[in-house]
Amino acid sequence: MWCSKVLVAYDGSTPSAKALDLAQSIGAQDERIELVFVHVLKLFALGTGAEGPLIEEANRVHAALQQLAERVPNRAHAHLLKGTSPADLLLKCAEDEGCDLIVMGSRGKGGVKGYLGSVSYAVVQGSPVAVLIAKDAPGAGAAGGAMAAAADAPGAGESAATTPAAETPGTGSQGANLTGAPNDKAAR
Repeated sequence: MWCSKVLVAYDGSTPSAKALDLAQSIGAQDERIELVFVHVLKLFALGTGAEGPLIEEANRVHAALQQLAERVPNRAHAHLLKGTSPADLLLKCAEDEGCDLIVMGSRGKGGVKGYLGSVSYAVVQGSPVAVLIAKDAPGAGAAGGAMAAAADAPGAGESAATTPAAETPGTGSQGANLTGAPNDKAAR
């Protein structure tokens, strides 16, 4: 088994949804793999009452991730993290949980299309374990794409390895969810 515990960062963006699909496909391959779903609420210095809608949205996302985790008891759980540095929170959670793989989108909701987001970049640079980045591949259409980046992962050597994937698992007709059943997203 090449990994035993996978942290999945999810923020509601299209790339993070693809990361969720990738992680579900990885989890479906081996019932011993645990999944840790994480949503980060980035705290800002906002005016009084301005944080309300952000907290409500974060709670909705966290509840959805908890429901997803409940579909595979004893193999998955969800965290809602709050702080000013999402990358640091993700790295700390991965360390605390003993994760040996981090799966996340290439950019979040505020990212510029076509560029690696600042959080993704910081996680790749700061992670002692492998990081799998799900991204929107230019010209790939609905299938999207994935890029695996090994950031100082055991056996990765001195340089980071980057390999494009032909299709993002879980977004095409052959994708699988945590239960191992075919993913029906392609039919929608």
